[in-house]
Amino acid sequence: MIRRYLANRRYMRAHHWTHAHLSEYADGELRPDDVARVEAHVGICPHGTRVLATLRRTLRSLRALHGEPAGVAGGVIARLREES
Repeated sequence: MIRRYLANRRYMRAHHWTHAHLSEYADGELRPDDVARVEAHVGICPHGTRVLATLRRTLRSLRALHGEPAGVAGGVIARLREES
């Protein structure tokens, strides 16, 4: 019973740490040992797998917006790009 409790606590600690670092992982900003830590947890966590897949789809969609903006929103996006 104590082993199961401790294992669950370790899993949840890894779960919270992984979710806090998924964006850095997706951007390639983690150290190799942290990359391994994220991949180990995502490999056994269905929720983490879904969150990472959603994050990657969102990033791809945002990168696709880099094309030619249109309309009022496009003008705002163009101004923001000029300012950065």
